Amino acid sequence: MSGVANFGILFRYFGFRYLKWVLASIIGLSATVTLIQAIELARRVSTKIQDGDSFNVITISMLNIPAVIELTLPIAIIAGSMFCFETMNRSNEFVVCRGFGRSIWSILSPSFVAAGLVGILFVILVNPIGSLTSREYETRMNEVFGNKQQRLSVSTDGIWLRDTHSEGQFIIHGDMLDVSVAQIINPIIYRFDVEGDLQQRIRANNMELTDGGWVVSNATIWLNDGSRLDEGSMMLPTGLDALDLGLSSEPPNTIAFFSLPGFINLLERAGLPTIEHRMHFHKLLSLPFLLIGIAMLGAKATLTNMTRGRRVMLFTRGTVITVSIFLFTHFMQVLGTTLRLPTLVAAWAPAFIVILVGAILLARMDEA
Repeated sequence: MSGVANFGILFRYFGFRYLKWVLASIIGLSATVTLIQAIELARRVSTKIQDGDSFNVITISMLNIPAVIELTLPIAIIAGSMFCFETMNRSNEFVVCRGFGRSIWSILSPSFVAAGLVGILFVILVNPIGSLTSREYETRMNEVFGNKQQRLSVSTDGIWLRDTHSEGQFIIHGDMLDVSVAQIINPIIYRFDVEGDLQQRIRANNMELTDGGWVVSNATIWLNDGSRLDEGSMMLPTGLDALDLGLSSEPPNTIAFFSLPGFINLLERAGLPTIEHRMHFHKLLSLPFLLIGIAMLGAKATLTNMTRGRRVMLFTRGTVITVSIFLFTHFMQVLGTTLRLPTLVAAWAPAFIVILVGAILLARMDEA
């Protein structure tokens, strides 16, 4: 019983100590990057704002803090890990615990659990908040630097949209989707019944998605027998929502983690591309495991015996680890978004490989 109690005390001690260093690194890096962004934003805004216009740089920069945390989180984990393990090494706590017969895994497991907990808290707490602030940040930036009306062109040949409803489905092809007013320009609508048989083809000047359905202007209908009807304006049923259609052009980081699965299903039913949203969703899912792997690499790089030039060597190792993980993650993301690799492979490979390499290195260190 005494051994269990001592293990619990050590677990909490090392876990909370690791969390303090990681949180300090997150706060320090986020504050530094936010300050740099605020200075750069103030410089850019000074050339755009006219007399009488108001633009609070501090407020806009604070809206972007969750995005900054997401950007700097892996760097903060490696920095906090190396600072924490360095203090353990210098105070001989690691050596003493090893001398009492503790394995590396029992000593470092509190840090790995804490790293995973940081990733989970980011996904379930910071990300939903960041999805709201990022949307407001994008809106405010668009007001100053243009692009107030976001337009989505899904392909060079226009857009293709699928709308499934209670009476069947529509396959819609148009020149442009104006998501600001949920309007499709120059649409051609292929109307199918519940059994999937083509009923009619409709050509119009535009169609707008409202709460009551699609409002089609200047519609001309061709039936299966070749006859033509000039219908003018008409209303068609829909299974889509105007707000969801508008959000389809929003960046994935503006959609909360818990809303992503349902939103991806909606885009798939509409026939809109979902690769970026699926990559972002699985990237968030794998984040806690990636942070655990980074903590493992930080432990291996820091707890290795070094005498001369230790601080310089630690800084060099930390830089190499950070740059390598960033480049590899970005490379896999590019392969995933360009469909060179399956989404699951591209999103989970960085976390899996980093945690596997970290575990192998620590296992070899434990045997030494």
